[in-house]
Amino acid sequence: MANRQELDLDPRAREVLREIILQYIDSGEPIGSRTLSKCGKFQLSPASLRNVMADLEELGFLAQPHTSAGRIPTDRGYRFFINNLMKSRALTPREREVIDDEVGVASEIDEVLHHASSLLSKLSDQVGLVFMPTLLQFAIRSMDFIAVADGKIMCVIVGTNGVVVNKVIETKFLFTRDELEKTGRYITTEFAGLTLDRVRRRLIRLTEEERAQHDALLQKTISLGIDAVNAPFEHELYVEGATSILNKPEYSDAASLRKIFLALQEKEKLVDLLELCLREEGLQILVGSESDFTQVHNFSIVARRYGSGTAPLGMVGIIGPMRMEYARMAPLVDYLSRALSRKIEEEEHHDHG
Repeated sequence: MANRQELDLDPRAREVLREIILQYIDSGEPIGSRTLSKCGKFQLSPASLRNVMADLEELGFLAQPHTSAGRIPTDRGYRFFINNLMKSRALTPREREVIDDEVGVASEIDEVLHHASSLLSKLSDQVGLVFMPTLLQFAIRSMDFIAVADGKIMCVIVGTNGVVVNKVIETKFLFTRDELEKTGRYITTEFAGLTLDRVRRRLIRLTEEERAQHDALLQKTISLGIDAVNAPFEHELYVEGATSILNKPEYSDAASLRKIFLALQEKEKLVDLLELCLREEGLQILVGSESDFTQVHNFSIVARRYGSGTAPLGMVGIIGPMRMEYARMAPLVDYLSRALSRKIEEEEHHDHG
């Protein structure tokens, strides 16, 4: 949706905008014409640079913080930069290796996702996040039940993608070990290959059938199955590295720091935003005012979905100040999302093989 003005940015204005954004990302200080003319990239006097900067400000790409002579990029400036001026930096072999190793070693999805978010945070020095909307789209290969305490049963679900999820459920019935094994076998035989959502619907339908009314074990089985599928498979949102924000100059005062930590606590809003992002393919970058969540907190989010092409499982991403090194964040998120997707697809093939 480029509008006229953006298309009219001449090469010189583009270069100036690009340089201001790069320097600002680097220093966090408003950039003045003097600083620009010193960088040696422009054959322009400070006065000519000031004119170009004034034009860019008029077009809404730069703003002048009231206390300083320098300019800083606006959301719109960042957006133009991301769409038109940014040269993504290739990941180093070391970064790639670290990501591949972390994703490769973990066996359970919980572990993979947790690792992935802290890994992103470490590599980017921003807040890393991994989002798995719900496991209801998760197709099961098997379900096992193990008594762990009175009235508490651990349910181990293995997905067709090799992902293992454990949940402890509380139950009002007492089960013998034998009954638990039978229940696991019954659910596995009847429902393998179905998503948890469909398993749940079928179990609920079974409760209404004649034989379930008379067969006590079947009643217990169905009830346990429904509990297992209804257990809080709520969206898992892993947010790691909130402390990386502590050393960012934007958040050096206590008030804005407090705001950030509160923001990261507002998981619901973040989840809503990520669910919207899930519908889009490819790498997404949201800057400042482009979403409610990012606007309120002056954030940017760089995110991409992962999972098999047909059924995306979730999102991985980075949250940080608008002044982040997008050219480095974009390839990090991109690569991690592809690594996660590869792992999930490998597991699926591994099963059908």
